[in-house]
Amino acid sequence: MQPIPPFPTVAEALVQLSPVSGLPVLILAALCVFVMVALRDWRAIVAAFMGLSICLALLVARVLPPEWAALRVIVGGLIAIMWYLSAQRAGWGGGFLPFHTRTGVNTRPLSSTTAFRVLAALTLAALLLGLQPRLPLPPISGDLRLITTWLIAYALLGLALGDEALQVGAALLMALGASQLLISALLRDPWLIWLLSAIELLIGLATAYLMIARGPLASRQQPEDNV
Repeated sequence: MQPIPPFPTVAEALVQLSPVSGLPVLILAALCVFVMVALRDWRAIVAAFMGLSICLALLVARVLPPEWAALRVIVGGLIAIMWYLSAQRAGWGGGFLPFHTRTGVNTRPLSSTTAFRVLAALTLAALLLGLQPRLPLPPISGDLRLITTWLIAYALLGLALGDEALQVGAALLMALGASQLLISALLRDPWLIWLLSAIELLIGLATAYLMIARGPLASRQQPEDNV
């Protein structure tokens, strides 16, 4: 009986998958970014963030050693775990992100509805695809330009629509992800990658703390809010 071969490390897996990190990875990354901005379910946001971290690691593996690309997966995994544990600690359970509550009455601003958020995200996607050839972007490969533009634009949209710490934290990490892609392609400075990774962890930790401080959702939402 032959021994079971050892499982590849994260860096080895990224090297093996890097040849196929083309259009499918770009589509998956764009879909993850869309989900993080458009949906209000915290579980979908955490899962999409982890998927985005893996996609960005595959893209970074083209221009940096695999060990540096693996750092993206590790940092993304740590942040996703912190957010998941914080949501459970706060008593969110399987609920959705809440709407604002003022003077004991649940209000539903237009920007907090799922339909509006999906419409805004689709509109932004159409604008990006239409204006992509005219945007002034740094001299990097076409797929990196596309995903960098996508990350920055959706980070701004997420900050504009975010009404919870999780949504704002996810938007900030999208902007940092775009910065890491640019630095990886242009400067390839490992110290800057370390610095941005440390900032990502701090933002993830601050977001996790604010999620716990916000408290459970049950006292701040009604059944009809899950729309």
